[in-house]
Amino acid sequence: MALDPQARKIALNFPGGSLVATKGLLEVIFGGDLNGAGEQVTTSEVTVSGHSRVRVIGEPSVSVSGSTYVKKKYPKTMSGGAAAGEPIYLLVDGKYWTARLQGSGQNFSDFLTGASFFLDGALFWKSTRGSIFGPFGLADPILGN
Repeated sequence: MALDPQARKIALNFPGGSLVATKGLLEVIFGGDLNGAGEQVTTSEVTVSGHSRVRVIGEPSVSVSGSTYVKKKYPKTMSGGAAAGEPIYLLVDGKYWTARLQGSGQNFSDFLTGASFFLDGALFWKSTRGSIFGPFGLADPILGN
């Protein structure tokens, strides 16, 4: 039995969370090349100050220079069979498709507002409470956006 690659679940990272859905659904929404759809998110910059360190008590100390590095968050999938996040519904081509939203709905809506869509129409999403958000990605030829 072969697995359909379009049915595999992948995570799409956005500032403040991620969306876990099938590869096929995300390709319909964001296009065939998902490399530009998600993004790494810089979470924080860590600075380690210079200090001296002694490996064994009684030995001379060694000077350790300071450094700075950046922590980043990359897309990841759920593990251990646990379903993280809340289920949401994406309206694509007149049908609702399920996905899991990790993070706040506000951050997801902000991401959708700034995203460029492959869809010809608008994208709506519905929370489990029944609230419908959208349209997103709807180009208005009169306004030029």
